[in-house]
Amino acid sequence: MGGAFLLIGACQPFQSADSGTSQPALATTLDQGSPAQIVEDIDMLLAARVAPDHPGVAVLVMVDGQIRYAAGHGVSDIETQTPITPETVFDLASVSKQMTAIALLILMEQGALALDDPIVDYLPEFEDLDPDQPVLVSHLLHHTSGLADYTGDGWDGSETDFANLDLEAHLAWLNDQAPLDEPGVAFEYNNSGYGLLALIVQRVSGQPFAQFMQTEIFGPAGLTQTLVYEQLGQGVPNQAAGYSVDDSGDIEPSSFPSVMAGDGNVFSSLADLAKYDVALRENTLVSAQTLALAFAPGELADGSPIDDDGESYGLGWQIATDYAHHSGSWLGTSTYYRHYFEPEVSIILLSNDEAFDTITLGEDIAERVLQ
Repeated sequence: MGGAFLLIGACQPFQSADSGTSQPALATTLDQGSPAQIVEDIDMLLAARVAPDHPGVAVLVMVDGQIRYAAGHGVSDIETQTPITPETVFDLASVSKQMTAIALLILMEQGALALDDPIVDYLPEFEDLDPDQPVLVSHLLHHTSGLADYTGDGWDGSETDFANLDLEAHLAWLNDQAPLDEPGVAFEYNNSGYGLLALIVQRVSGQPFAQFMQTEIFGPAGLTQTLVYEQLGQGVPNQAAGYSVDDSGDIEPSSFPSVMAGDGNVFSSLADLAKYDVALRENTLVSAQTLALAFAPGELADGSPIDDDGESYGLGWQIATDYAHHSGSWLGTSTYYRHYFEPEVSIILLSNDEAFDTITLGEDIAERVLQ
């Protein structure tokens, strides 16, 4: 397995913990097997999925704030055969959304906004068609705004226009689109909503979105390889090249840089995301009470729970019974982040193969780490 290394050393044995609540198929009690055996089992899962000289995946398992597994499998560049390591940087795609939500929660704690505010309070040029039923900040966070989506069927511009669409231009585009539904009546996953959230952060803070994220999130969490991609041609140190590997094993380069933010475009590594996960759990970024809002199941305007394929949706997270999670997919990247509430286990996967099934692998790893 090219580039694999384990930050286990003389780590302490896995400790058991009572989860209180769990899904029938996965009770969240830490496995009593030896850490070395669990590492071997995860390595075997990866060996069956990743060829050493192919695009691959970086895998992180955190337990109680400690790294129990961090390894790269496969290569970050098939031309140079550079191995994937925990320091390899990937496009997080939609896993970025929960970071955007944290930015909004930081502003909420600062008293700069409220989640039930109409977005026209911060984006006065937004053309809200019905002031009696305004689009709220919470609607954007919960994907219940009813707005058009620039990544959906409504986009009729060129690829160049898409790549150069920034936060301000996106708002202008959205004002020309008819809403798909009334706000609050239905859940419909929507990237444009998170683009508007990034613009709200920018307007309210008076800082470029990328700078706010660095100042308020990446810096305080101690992240040194994490950034918001904001300019075409921007260099991203140690970035994995993106690919698409088909069922026959044929490999094609795959990449489509763009400058939109909020819905994606955070780039990071396993090494940094380990620190980020600790920052969430230790309330470095927001208080425990505020973070609980991110993990609270959302509701529609009539009080019924959001239904996202049998789960609910919080603020940038899908909400299951005993964990929050989110996947991300874009050209040349596939990502997955699962964050258990109790016990404190997190599983993160970052792949430079857009076709790589990070979700299923994450589930398989969870079944081995938890019993």
